[in-house]
Amino acid sequence: MSTPYGNWQKNIVSLVVWYAQHGRDYYYIIRVAQNFGPKNGWTDETKQFVKLAAKVAVGNSK
Repeated sequence: MSTPYGNWQKNIVSLVVWYAQHGRDYYYIIRVAQNFGPKNGWTDETKQFVKLAAKVAVGNSK
């Protein structure tokens, strides 16, 4: 996956959902997502976005 600079939110959600559907846990997803940060770097808001997306995705995959 290329760095998701175009539409970061859409691409990071796709990444999170894919890993959740393949049985990865929350902490694994967070570690992987760190490699695909937004163009302007991580902020508190973008970190929270990824954490919430991972919680929702992992919760729905069970």
